[in-house]
Amino acid sequence: MEIMKLITGFTLIAALLTHHLSLNAGAFNDSSAAGGGLSLGLIANHDEGSIYSTRRGSDGFLYLRRRQDDSRLLLGSAASVIGPEANGGAVVVLRVGTGAAQHEYTLKADATSRLMWIQCAPCVPHAPQSGPIFDPRESPTSRLVAGASSICAPQFGMEPAGDDRCAFHVAGPGGMSVHGYVHLEHVVDRHSRSPFESFVLGCSHSTEHFQSHGQYAGVATVSRAPASLASQLAKRGMTTSILPPAAALGDDTAAYYVGLVGVSLGAKWLEGIRPEMFARGRDGNGGCVIDLGTPVTVMAEEAYRVVEEAVWSELVQPGHGGAAAVRVQRRGGYGLCVRVTEQIKGRLQSLSLSLHFAAAEKEEEARLVVSPAQLYLMMDDDEQAGGQVACLAMVPGRRTIIGALQQVDTRFVFDLEGAKLSFAPESCIQDTVQVV
Repeated sequence: MEIMKLITGFTLIAALLTHHLSLNAGAFNDSSAAGGGLSLGLIANHDEGSIYSTRRGSDGFLYLRRRQDDSRLLLGSAASVIGPEANGGAVVVLRVGTGAAQHEYTLKADATSRLMWIQCAPCVPHAPQSGPIFDPRESPTSRLVAGASSICAPQFGMEPAGDDRCAFHVAGPGGMSVHGYVHLEHVVDRHSRSPFESFVLGCSHSTEHFQSHGQYAGVATVSRAPASLASQLAKRGMTTSILPPAAALGDDTAAYYVGLVGVSLGAKWLEGIRPEMFARGRDGNGGCVIDLGTPVTVMAEEAYRVVEEAVWSELVQPGHGGAAAVRVQRRGGYGLCVRVTEQIKGRLQSLSLSLHFAAAEKEEEARLVVSPAQLYLMMDDDEQAGGQVACLAMVPGRRTIIGALQQVDTRFVFDLEGAKLSFAPESCIQDTVQVV
């Protein structure tokens, strides 16, 4: 099997990734994406004999390092939307608004409240926070939710305030009291290119006794409530069909086959990749499956060569500053590795990969975006002390397998009865634990 070429350290990576994956057997609904189905929490199966440790760097990339001792590993990531907080909780970092009003805000994650909210100008009184208070009047995309809107409902923590406004009130421990109005606004997480439009967001104009620690601009709720951050992100799912086993082709496996039809790098469609490269053959090879047990994506060799060449071309083209990319050879089955400089790292951080799937019935084409953090791996440079090498986290093979690393921070919902696979971005950092 092609994956056996990978370095033994990937047994540890597979364990790491299970803390960042969400699976559901059901379908997306308006509240929790779990429907009436079964939600599975994944437990890591760690390989104590692995010679590699892993960490997620502040730059978002996953780093592999050869073990020097048996010290404990912290499985977590500051690169996701949700990250660790010094006070023992978790934080969410989001860009809110557009135009002159857009800023990056740090919000306190909470799993019990029903509405995500931030302090908005004018806010009297207000809690001290990092950065300016968000001013919806300066954001062209900010819109008040009307009192008559279906969004404005008591079960969502809101109530009408006349015909043109929807009010909210949040009470909490220590006498916390937050009042304001509900808006629809653009929200972008720090590693995404495209905004979540018409995001339901509470704008606080009076914040009392909120423990902001001089940093938090508000609260990002990750509860099951329909207006929570988690629920709103889940509703932005895409859907493709789960293909039936092809018994006529000698395929009697229970694998989840999907119809991959194309690949794009950044905004560029890779013309050299054709749908027939992912077709199932009579020898049982070919096709495209989703598999948690495969650490990194395996791509049909003909298509893989196109992807590798496209990434390399982006790294060597002029106009990005710094020295030209230097290609290096590494063991472990990786076809493309380059020596890391700040310029190369910056270029990699702008190169995401999209997998395009055939649309399910009455659905738009589904697109799984693989962020740079899940597309490239950082490793120690064996030839330069203290240096790093970046490798494309993908290997060639006879069948395309979407592996665990490329499934990180994505919720997959398997609708077995309807033979559909839905997926949407979702940070799963809350599931991380420290290995002792």
